[in-house]
Amino acid sequence: MALSVNQRALRLAKEMEARTEELKIKVAEAPCGAKILDCGVGAPGSLEAGVYVARICTGDLAEISLGNMDYDGLSLPAINVSTDYPAVETMGCQLADWEINVGGYYALGSGPARALAPDRRLPRGVALREAEYRARGLSIRRPREIYEEINYWDSSDAAVIVLESSALPPNEALTHVAEKCGVKPANLYAVVTPTSSVAGSTQIAARVVEVGVHKLGLLGLNFDSFVFGSGQAPIPPPHPKLEAAMGRVNDAIRFAGLTFYLVKGKGDGELDSLTRKVPSCNTENYGKLFLEAFKEAGRKFYSIELTFFSPAVATLSSAETGATFSSGKVNPVMLKRALGP
Repeated sequence: MALSVNQRALRLAKEMEARTEELKIKVAEAPCGAKILDCGVGAPGSLEAGVYVARICTGDLAEISLGNMDYDGLSLPAINVSTDYPAVETMGCQLADWEINVGGYYALGSGPARALAPDRRLPRGVALREAEYRARGLSIRRPREIYEEINYWDSSDAAVIVLESSALPPNEALTHVAEKCGVKPANLYAVVTPTSSVAGSTQIAARVVEVGVHKLGLLGLNFDSFVFGSGQAPIPPPHPKLEAAMGRVNDAIRFAGLTFYLVKGKGDGELDSLTRKVPSCNTENYGKLFLEAFKEAGRKFYSIELTFFSPAVATLSSAETGATFSSGKVNPVMLKRALGP
């Protein structure tokens, strides 16, 4: 595929830069020349800014829109996502598997910049359990293996990274990212969205399709099997406390995230079996809230059991036969419990 996800995201980043007042964001230039788009640290940010960030995370390869949904009397904004490039959009761009830990600064990195740095390591928490995961039959791909499987390699002199962090990145972290991507620091855009911000809550909810693709990948489905993907998830109100905010956004997908995938190259029986294994309600830790799992993992995000991250509902349809299988359920009770008082 000749499309450059970084060049597509760069256009969006520049649009945001030109609309700072409307989007309620701030722009700063680091000493190294990199641009920082503050979408919730020192700026309030906005729902629309969150949509922009979500589009950047996907390399602008997804259609994203907002609406409202009712969950047994609880009305919440909801985000709709659809893509004709599910493998590149989710695993090639959106997956937050770049652990940035430089000079005391920590962030979860995602977005198209990942495609320029395929030789990154697995997040430490995942790497420590890699042998265990493989022994259980789960498919773990290192970053380069993902790009080999989806056959996508970006070529761009600019990079755009999304950082989930409550602090703006120091110069050292920005130069580190630029070096890994093989671009000049002045050609780097860093979009920062704290999980406890409106924009952060929005862009994480927009990961609903990615969550299902990743889960199916763990179960052994090749990423190049995906033809189309769509989904919807509620956007929970942000919480000022980081851990509570993380709990809300992740549980929103686990208890109310809907996904659909058109898949090629698999028999109907295999699709039926895979579908049943995807939803959160069919996992051992279903009754557990994210905060509980986070604390059990020593408050280390990447140490949480990988199969924990699952959509509430998964529907898979065969591109060859049209056979369609669905499993899972929306659980308003658990969603309300996740939002708390």
